[in-house]
Amino acid sequence: MKIYSDPRLLALGIIHGTAARDSGNMRQPENVRTLFDALSIPPDKILRFKQTHSCRLVEVSSLQQMQQIRQAPLQEADGWVITKASGYGAAILTADCVPLIIWNEQADVVALAHCGWRGVAAGLPRQTALSVSRLNGGGRLYAWAGPHIQSCCFEVQQDVAAQFPGCVLKKKGKLYVDLNKEITRQLTSAGLHETDIALPYYCTCGDRDHFFSYRRDHTAEALLTFIYRP
Repeated sequence: MKIYSDPRLLALGIIHGTAARDSGNMRQPENVRTLFDALSIPPDKILRFKQTHSCRLVEVSSLQQMQQIRQAPLQEADGWVITKASGYGAAILTADCVPLIIWNEQADVVALAHCGWRGVAAGLPRQTALSVSRLNGGGRLYAWAGPHIQSCCFEVQQDVAAQFPGCVLKKKGKLYVDLNKEITRQLTSAGLHETDIALPYYCTCGDRDHFFSYRRDHTAEALLTFIYRP
């Protein structure tokens, strides 16, 4: 069971990461249960939502609020910002989109965002960082992104390219967007130091052995990215 994670966040005792393809299709509840059992994550303490490629964030500040959210109909949103995070967490599905985690130095404010290209173009990485910064009182923040489509494979037409000025590569007459560059730009504009941003170069589309990819296979299969503080 391969899980991609950030050593800085692991050092703070936060269970997190993106489960690779060998964990199975995470749209299947039994695969999610198997993963969480292996990591000692209680499934009833993990928040989920209906992902809509939006910029909507939901802030959660207590276990009671988390329980109320879980009892309500599934919300439409693309990011969680969680404070006083002990005892609960969140998870999202991706199959090329960017799973982005942002946290403060103590990891008592953490965020998990589903950043599709539409969300990135609309400023979701920056908005997520600003939300964490506000709840953190302006202290130092860190960011990490799980595996997602990279510039080697993210070929676009002119209408999409126009939404990412300065982040478009031209190769053999085709246009490719560098989402990492745009996410870095947004996070640094929100106050993060570039050295505190980790965007590892794992391409979901280019690596069939380890990742599902909607662009490559037009599949409904998905990876799971999660964060949980025991």
